[in-house]
Amino acid sequence: MKRKKSKPNPALQVYTFFPLRNICGTWVSLCGSPGIKIFHDGSRFRLQFIYKHDTAFTVPLQQGWGITFFYFYGMIKIAYDDERDMLLVTGEGEYQRMYD
Repeated sequence: MKRKKSKPNPALQVYTFFPLRNICGTWVSLCGSPGIKIFHDGSRFRLQFIYKHDTAFTVPLQQGWGITFFYFYGMIKIAYDDERDMLLVTGEGEYQRMYD
């Protein structure tokens, strides 16, 4: 008697290289990290960490070597799960897109 092989659940697709326009918007941390905003300023894409008391740090986003990253006291990588619409930020955890 032959058993049917069950198919494993497909792994989540998390991308490290993607069009930056896909991640533009405001993102909220699920781990208590500062919120972030990703936008195009007319010449390049930027990421802004939003802290309390109207303090923000803005850094340019970069892509190379098959990864998306920025420098903020060292290289920080970003991965994007388009199925769940989540960002994974090295050292900061998961971020969920905030809709108005």
